[in-house]
Amino acid sequence: MPLSPLTAWLRPLLSFLGLAGLLTLSACGGGGGAPNNMFAPTAQSASPLVVLPTSATIYPGTPATLTISGGTPPYRVFSSNAAVLPLAQNVAGNTVLLLANAVSTDTATTVTVQDSGGQTTPATILVRPAALFPSALTVIASSAECGSGNLCTGATGTVGVQVNGPAGSPGAGRQVRFDVVYGPFSILTSNPAAPLATTLTVTTDGTGRAQVGIQSAVDATTAPAQIRVTDLTSGQQQIANFTVVRTTTTTSITVVPPTATIQGAFVNECSSGFRIDYFIYGGSPPYRISSTFPNSVTLSTMTVNQNGGFFSATTNGSCVNPLTFTIFDAAGRQTTALLENLPGTVARPAPPPPSLSVSFTQASGACVNKTYSAFVSGGTPPYNITGTAPAMIDNQALPGPGVVNISGLTDGGIVYTIGVSDSSTPAMATSFTITCPR
Repeated sequence: MPLSPLTAWLRPLLSFLGLAGLLTLSACGGGGGAPNNMFAPTAQSASPLVVLPTSATIYPGTPATLTISGGTPPYRVFSSNAAVLPLAQNVAGNTVLLLANAVSTDTATTVTVQDSGGQTTPATILVRPAALFPSALTVIASSAECGSGNLCTGATGTVGVQVNGPAGSPGAGRQVRFDVVYGPFSILTSNPAAPLATTLTVTTDGTGRAQVGIQSAVDATTAPAQIRVTDLTSGQQQIANFTVVRTTTTTSITVVPPTATIQGAFVNECSSGFRIDYFIYGGSPPYRISSTFPNSVTLSTMTVNQNGGFFSATTNGSCVNPLTFTIFDAAGRQTTALLENLPGTVARPAPPPPSLSVSFTQASGACVNKTYSAFVSGGTPPYNITGTAPAMIDNQALPGPGVVNISGLTDGGIVYTIGVSDSSTPAMATSFTITCPR
């Protein structure tokens, strides 16, 4: 049917309005109740932020750490007292290094840890004065030629520290370890077989003092050096820095070890065949060596031609306390070194007695009216002799090695057993037999 002019005009308009309404419903999420964005991520809460330990006591100059877990890395840390406990705010990984500055009294500091999501958690740190080491670790050179506290090449010195107890009294009897951190030097030991070491543990004396000797390397170039001391009970540490100064000549002569002490194994017996190497530094080589008891040791050489060279002394059983070596250099300078070869303090154990033995050979023929002899030796006298009846033994309690006689035997296919035992504990025993024919 033909459309009226009005209908023909409305149809396009209604189609347009219907399309517009559909678009509007879609934009508003209508028609199906669908979410605005079905692919939007759902937020997840982070795990709790944790720092361990939550409280700790640390000492100036002794490193300590905190460990972070949970939260959202990366982390940052803040100190409530940066003058006492400075911190790097940005944490690399999950470990916080704590290294406190010196304090005069106990100082509490709060370390606050923050993650990237804004979570925070605290740790309480108590910084205590390093009472165990009230003063600095000091280096004293045997000669001031290369400056205060420095060592010339080939020279010796001492490193010492005072150790106090918790109440400030002298820390006597504490174990402390000295370590070479870096530099061309070694720690002197009392071991003749290994006179130089990179680490050495010593015990503080009655005043709380701990000290070791040090030796710089011969012909080392000028270089910085550092030594560290650690109290083994608390873990507290101190370090000392010094310089090894290269020198071509030095007026003093040094011998390492200055004293070597060896002790024999038993009373009235001194060591034999033990070798000690003595190293010579400084002065003007070559060096000549002499000794106060030349027949008490064997020397490898009487002349050492170079700085840092050595001579060996080998003991031969002679007791000396001490034997003195005198070392002369080419300029007439001299120094000494000692060797102590001391007797032991333990009595030598008695050697074990020889085995108990009986020497007996039976003659052939009848036993009647015969006397048989056996020789008893070894073991520990006196001996106890027993026999099968009616055997007659002339000396059942033989006082020492000797002959025992057996008689009174009868024939008839009898085997007589003669037993022998000694007086040791436990007793040794043996036996022999005499067979009489039928």
